[in-house]
Amino acid sequence: MFFDSHCHLTATPLAADFEGVLNRAGESDVTGFLNIADDLASSLAALQGAAIARQHGFVAGATAGVHPQHAQDYHFAAVNSTTDALRRLCACRDIKAVGEIGLDFVYDETHPQHPGAPRDVQERVFRAQLELAIETSLPVVIHNREADEALLRVVAEYQGRLAGGVFHCFGSSVEVARRVLDLGFHLGFTGLVTFKNAESVRDAARFCSLDRLLIETDAPYLAPVPHRGKTNEPSYLPRVAETIAALHGLSIEEFAEVTTQNAKRLFGLD
Repeated sequence: MFFDSHCHLTATPLAADFEGVLNRAGESDVTGFLNIADDLASSLAALQGAAIARQHGFVAGATAGVHPQHAQDYHFAAVNSTTDALRRLCACRDIKAVGEIGLDFVYDETHPQHPGAPRDVQERVFRAQLELAIETSLPVVIHNREADEALLRVVAEYQGRLAGGVFHCFGSSVEVARRVLDLGFHLGFTGLVTFKNAESVRDAARFCSLDRLLIETDAPYLAPVPHRGKTNEPSYLPRVAETIAALHGLSIEEFAEVTTQNAKRLFGLD
């Protein structure tokens, strides 16, 4: 039985066929998932989707948070602040983490086609949500795009105060993986690990200790080989599991059990 620790089932391609997505996941022995948000609207939708999935027998939870690409929409006003809205969501039973939060140094203000928030704004929003995670005793789901050093610097400042978390869609070096693990975090691996030119990602997945390893689809993005280029969904998760299980010399059944228990323990799911 597999657990998808990071999927965006509120995204248009998946939300439009939510029942079908759940059915195909079940047919592929994916019996649980964490439904990931990236802004206030998707936080509420992710919460609702997780509740529906639980009614269908899935082990499911959701996150609440603002992605760095939406950092410019984060309001710090004393009245009706984004933090207050997130705090109310975090009080809900099915919210299991604060996320997806972090830093994105590709889609910042310098990107020619899709400019995002300036890096200093992203960091301020990231820190506000780390503080919220500490206040609510929830783990964090961290987004990292070409921001290794800045992220490690900020997260290190909160070491010992956070209830853990995961650097999702890990694609950095083994050395960065070691530093993330030293900070007490998990690593989440996606379909990237199946790509022909992603040997460094496989090296990091091989290096990661089994008790800190999570698998995810990041659906609807990053479909694994042989589905690359298609809309990704939780039913494709076994392909990610097969690849990493082989790296650790485990059967897929053993690997599925380990990673499922890791996710349930980190996110307080049952």
